[in-house]
Amino acid sequence: MQKKNNVLSKIQAWGKLFTVILLIWLFGWVVGPYIENHIPVYKQIAHVVEEQNIDSAAYMYADDVGSYDGEYYLTDSFKHAKRDDYGITKSFFAGIVSCFFILWIGWRYVL
Repeated sequence: MQKKNNVLSKIQAWGKLFTVILLIWLFGWVVGPYIENHIPVYKQIAHVVEEQNIDSAAYMYADDVGSYDGEYYLTDSFKHAKRDDYGITKSFFAGIVSCFFILWIGWRYVL
């Protein structure tokens, strides 16, 4: 009986691992591009990044003055465009709440 429970727990552990890998893949290849194509602010950011030939991944992993300058220039371009749909808005808080919800799901069902 102990051996059967041990095998069952290993199968459940592998199932959880593959489920998490599948969810990460789905977010990276399905949800991420959907968000990028259907939220206007993300479209504009992607357009500016491509137009200016900015290596956005390098900014994420760099801790130098250039990354802070890039953030300043991008934010400043939104301010001069007279946009009001960036910064601390309802969408911003909805994003934070959804991140906490995703984390809660992970802690509740995956771990």
